[in-house]
Amino acid sequence: MDEAWYDDEAGPIVRPYTITRGRTPGKHSRLDTAAQVVTVEPRPETPRLELTPEHRMILDACMRPVSLAELAVILTQPLGVVRVLCSDLLDHGAVFVRSPRTEVSREILEQVYRGLCRL
Repeated sequence: MDEAWYDDEAGPIVRPYTITRGRTPGKHSRLDTAAQVVTVEPRPETPRLELTPEHRMILDACMRPVSLAELAVILTQPLGVVRVLCSDLLDHGAVFVRSPRTEVSREILEQVYRGLCRL
């Protein structure tokens, strides 16, 4: 009976609330899934933030712009967990987040429409 009941297919054993220390998304909870996260270089010292392995994975992955949705896949964690972790890093100035444009100009829509009509 020394055989483990889990294997690689079972996924991570650590529960999401353990990774976030029971916290839920705070003031940055409305981060869009398409928001691009980029690590600030050089990495600032974050003495008040105890970096977890997941925080470090985010910093390493975001050397180029990466969306929150992509980070959730990279970390194999739920989007809510990634929002909490990115919120920590954002609060400490370790990452920069660029939200997608919410407005589309009429001119761009007309160009797209004309392009589609030409097809």
